[in-house]
Amino acid sequence: MELQAFVEMLRRLGPDDLNAVARAIDASHQTAADEVMAWEDLMRIDEALRLRGRSRVAARAAHEAVSAVRFAVASSDVEVPETVVTRVAREAALLARAMVADAPEAVANLGREFAFTSASPFAPLRG
Repeated sequence: MELQAFVEMLRRLGPDDLNAVARAIDASHQTAADEVMAWEDLMRIDEALRLRGRSRVAARAAHEAVSAVRFAVASSDVEVPETVVTRVAREAALLARAMVADAPEAVANLGREFAFTSASPFAPLRG
């Protein structure tokens, strides 16, 4: 999946989608092993960005992802809890950074959390 397609998908998230992603994020951080995997993904992303000299591009991509989540929330008539918005925006930013880093394992791990949206391009990752 391309970054721009991901950002566009984020802009279209509805309240139910945002809540589903937040639940998926919570479910993927239940155990110590889950936290270790998340930490390893973060380290892979940071290392790949550093080696490729793409940290600034990744920062812009993360900003675009967060802005897209904010746009989705602002476009909704239904109030979404700030804790949900924060969790989804942070994870979206991390996934955008992983895409720029070209870190396929991290993209796959993080993409699973967004597979629960109604228009997810990550739907094949469900399961």
